[in-house]
Amino acid sequence: MMDSTMGANPFHAAPSGGSTFYEPVSSSVDGVPSTSGLAEAAAAPPPPANLPVPPPAAGPVPPPPNFGEQSFQELDLSGPVASSATTGPAARFDSTALEAGSQAAGARTSSPDLAVTVTNPSKQGEGMSAFFTYEVTTKTSLPQFQFGQFTVSRRFRDFDWLHTQLTNKYPGAIVPALPEKQDLKNASLKYSGVGMSAELLEQRRSQLQRFMQRVAAHPQLQGARDLQTFLEGSDETLEQWKESTKSRAPVLVASMSDVKERTISAGSRLSSYFTSDAPPAFEPLTDMPLQQMGNYTSHLQTQVQAVHKHSKAYMERHAALSSSMQSMGLALTNLATCEEDISASLAKGLQQMGLAVDRISGLYGEMAGKERQTFDEPMKEYVRLLGACKFAISTRDAALRALNSANQAVAAKKDKLEKLRSAGGKEDKANALARELTDAEESARLAKQEYDTVAARLDAEMARFQREKLADFKQMVASFVSLQLEYSQRVQAQWRELLPVVEAIDAPPP
Repeated sequence: MMDSTMGANPFHAAPSGGSTFYEPVSSSVDGVPSTSGLAEAAAAPPPPANLPVPPPAAGPVPPPPNFGEQSFQELDLSGPVASSATTGPAARFDSTALEAGSQAAGARTSSPDLAVTVTNPSKQGEGMSAFFTYEVTTKTSLPQFQFGQFTVSRRFRDFDWLHTQLTNKYPGAIVPALPEKQDLKNASLKYSGVGMSAELLEQRRSQLQRFMQRVAAHPQLQGARDLQTFLEGSDETLEQWKESTKSRAPVLVASMSDVKERTISAGSRLSSYFTSDAPPAFEPLTDMPLQQMGNYTSHLQTQVQAVHKHSKAYMERHAALSSSMQSMGLALTNLATCEEDISASLAKGLQQMGLAVDRISGLYGEMAGKERQTFDEPMKEYVRLLGACKFAISTRDAALRALNSANQAVAAKKDKLEKLRSAGGKEDKANALARELTDAEESARLAKQEYDTVAARLDAEMARFQREKLADFKQMVASFVSLQLEYSQRVQAQWRELLPVVEAIDAPPP
């Protein structure tokens, strides 16, 4: 575990500063999500009337916010702390969270100020055009909402829109995972005209509710205007807001499906900065914490996927055992019927055994269902959540790449300007290049501020993720173990009650 006396943040190797939060416009650097071009947001047309409108971008661009400069595990999100700028190599990434702090913080899956539930899935339409809507009920004490409690109807594409908005407007934030849009099984059910089963509906509803609860509990996302409109706006208002965000929203540099396919370990392509045409004075910034976060998250996702795979097989065995024992109970009952006229005592024992096996079959089926609910689904959600972590890390990688590219452009122009001035006789070219250098320096300043913002936010997000992960996994494991103990005792009780009945079987009189 990392020494608690360390003052520098081991996950932030580049300088950072404090500021207010902004929602930048996205761009792309080598196909990796980035967030640049802040000035473009100010020139975009305003959204429709009666909708919440973000403040216009005017005046000088503010410095990045200070999300904290403590260590990854010890970061306190309750207030700002003293900043510490470091440019040297970072300390080793210690993935062990402080257990005391984690237990105190707990798994923040709900908010005392904003509680959201997703209920009552309802089918709309028929055939391939059919879809389900869900009632999203909100209870809140936050002042930006018009009422304290309200309910709206939303379909999956509305949840997907909200997820995309939050992902692109808050680079560096770990946006909670959204369930897959539609798997092959659901698609085949819709194509065949067979309704989605109650089990699948409940699974989707539960996943959407966990998504909304995590968003509502997120210290930054819970104040997003997109979330507010999603929760309290009418269908018409929401559609108008969607259209307004299209005209002034960041350019979506990559969809989440693309990210799932090509998310890379952060920092793995830093060598691309060392190009052959780079000026001699240029030395790209490196971000060792970024590489450590990327490596840790990728490794953790692999291990969580392995646990999910094997635990799912274990639970499927319980479901299969339930089915086979049900058949065994029926066979024992039929055997007892066959023996009624020959040996009443044996028939009674077999009949009681058939009933006991049938009850045990029900216990195993019930156990498999609860295992899926308390362990399999949360573990599967964490696989998706770690994908969201990798996406957030990739935005920091993109911001660093953009910063190095901007710094390299500045260094190249400076080198060229010095050569022009030393040669003499080319004042016009030198003056034009000087103006280009001024523009390049401004671009580098914005890129530096953007990188600092994303890096500071990601530091805080990964610290929060560590705390919540510890509490989440503790709850999952404890619930799983308790479930095994409970049903093991109930199954043993059934066998224990059956044993005297079986031992009482007597031979028939001669």
